[in-house]
Amino acid sequence: MIMRSGKPIDIDILNAGYRYALSLSPNRQDAEDLVHDAWIRLDNRYGKAPEKGLLYTTIRNLYIDRYRRARKIQFSEYVEEFHSPEDVAPDNITAEEMDRFLHKLRDVEREALFLSVVEGYTADEISKMTNTARGTVLSMIHRSRIKLRKWMAGEDIRGVNDAKAEVVELAAERLQSGK
Repeated sequence: MIMRSGKPIDIDILNAGYRYALSLSPNRQDAEDLVHDAWIRLDNRYGKAPEKGLLYTTIRNLYIDRYRRARKIQFSEYVEEFHSPEDVAPDNITAEEMDRFLHKLRDVEREALFLSVVEGYTADEISKMTNTARGTVLSMIHRSRIKLRKWMAGEDIRGVNDAKAEVVELAAERLQSGK
């Protein structure tokens, strides 16, 4: 625990919050911003280091708020990824490929998978944190694992973002052809 301005800062909770924010956000700077904003919000409200669950909830709510705001106002995004070539996942999948596969998953699937695999929460705990039914959490974890296995095996299945892109392309073609 570190003291800053007379207040304790728990680095382990901050790191856990950052990992959680990375599971939600596709870019490191956004994840850092989420953790920072959540920490400031909780510090202003409670004046002390938050519990991990409260920090996760605040990060999730900030992420949802930003997602909704981004849907109303379209921003152009600058994404810069930092991966070392030594980062390798199972079956010789590079970190870049794994990152691409993970971000093909729906946000809720990626979140459930992160909380289960990385943070070690049970389906009951995840369902309480995210206010989602336990069966839905189990289903999302199961489906996301199946999708990742298929993508790592080289099978061609479309992610949600791929399907959205295809719908947009079809709509644009129809508009241009006048149908």
